[in-house]
Amino acid sequence: MSLKKRFQPSKLMIALSAGVAMAGVAGMAKAAPSATIYGMVGVVGTYNTATVNGEKSTYGIQNNISQVGVKGDLGEAGGTKFIYNYDMLVDPTTESGSPSTYWAYLGATGPWGTLKVGRLESTYFNDVVLPFTPFWWMYPTVVANFEQDKAVSYVSPSLDGLTLSVEGFNIGKGSSTASKSTGNYGFSGTYTTGAFSVGAGFESFSKYGDGSTAYSPSPSQTVWLTPVNEYSGVLLKSKAGLRGTYSSGPVSVSLGVFGFKPTSMLLGATQNTHEIYTYMATGSYAFTPKWTVMGNLSTTTQGTSGTLPRTRGTLVTLSLAYTPISSVALYAEYQYADKKAVESGLDSDVLDAAYTSVSVPGTKAASQFVLGGTYSF
Repeated sequence: MSLKKRFQPSKLMIALSAGVAMAGVAGMAKAAPSATIYGMVGVVGTYNTATVNGEKSTYGIQNNISQVGVKGDLGEAGGTKFIYNYDMLVDPTTESGSPSTYWAYLGATGPWGTLKVGRLESTYFNDVVLPFTPFWWMYPTVVANFEQDKAVSYVSPSLDGLTLSVEGFNIGKGSSTASKSTGNYGFSGTYTTGAFSVGAGFESFSKYGDGSTAYSPSPSQTVWLTPVNEYSGVLLKSKAGLRGTYSSGPVSVSLGVFGFKPTSMLLGATQNTHEIYTYMATGSYAFTPKWTVMGNLSTTTQGTSGTLPRTRGTLVTLSLAYTPISSVALYAEYQYADKKAVESGLDSDVLDAAYTSVSVPGTKAASQFVLGGTYSF
């Protein structure tokens, strides 16, 4: 069963400049270059309950990360394969707007590991967060920077089950003489033995998110269209995660704990600086080859700090998925956010912030129900 978040996007990085830059390498290669065009169309019908007294529930048809891409390699030399991947987002539900880049990179892979440069998938996400996202539409609270701009990453080969990753993203600084670095970095790794695996990771965010102002949000955004250095409206210094996964046959269970360290300021205003902790459990069971049931429980807590707001709350997510053939997936999903989660802004998926931004948090518990499907080619 393919996963939406893990749908292997590709990058059309055969832009002329990239092609010219790699032409010399390809010319020395031992194997002919390759290219594979692929894509996915995803559409959902959504129903959201009101989050504020007096509001009405909403419903509609929305795009679910529909993509078209191309991936392949530019040849091989000395045991190293030179790879590319370009993937662009498209929206089958509207004629407005234009395609935009989802992931795009040039890279190389071999016995020494894999190096990529461009707009990349987060190695922290892959190593630590991925097992908690078996759903096609709903996201758990800990999903943040999934795609990362101006990035470079290295993933080691497996060393007796141990794989290590390092990444830098938002690399650069502003154009003025007083500009500061906007670069962020992360470390992560996994260890697998039999049906068990463990993942751990850490990401640190630049103090100068916009390159000029201290304690400022980064212009690079998460899947919820919020700054990558922000969590539930709180600006972060860093975050870390630890998870354990058991996966055997039709059963998969993951447990994890995630910590978020706030800065002392947010856009010039004081914020609660106590650490935020999220505890999460996810399980899935394929009771037939075509039917899978999935569930996720996420609870978040932060200590009190006078009259300052604190991030807290619980979300419950349930899903039933049906894959009649390998290229088609149909699903029904439900997510419930309690009142504390809504007030804290944890329920971004319920509020569907990526399509209808919410400037003021709600004041009562809310939920979302979706029916959807994907077709991959």
